[in-house]
Amino acid sequence: MSLPHDLSGHQCPELSPQDPVTLRVILLDPGGLNLRKCVDIVHTLQRHRAQVTIRRDERVEDAASILGLMSLAAPCGTEVLLSATGPTAIAAVEDVAQVLADIALETL
Repeated sequence: MSLPHDLSGHQCPELSPQDPVTLRVILLDPGGLNLRKCVDIVHTLQRHRAQVTIRRDERVEDAASILGLMSLAAPCGTEVLLSATGPTAIAAVEDVAQVLADIALETL
């Protein structure tokens, strides 16, 4: 039996769907957490069976809510914490992190 891997590729014990998966991400896109990224995150999460939140400082928002994400008003350089639970929590966090890591070419 193989063990699942954490986001750094290390083996970790089995996770139950109730166990939270977390990842810290620094926004590098000059546009920060803009409307386009918020829409991309919401569309990305429609493929997953996971509940994902994004935390900026003390504010936590449902990552499936465009308005909630926009209310974070997170500029470039902001550190956010992704947290997810559910059957596809690891994949959901990885996919949201990828959306956040993508830098829009028109902003360069």
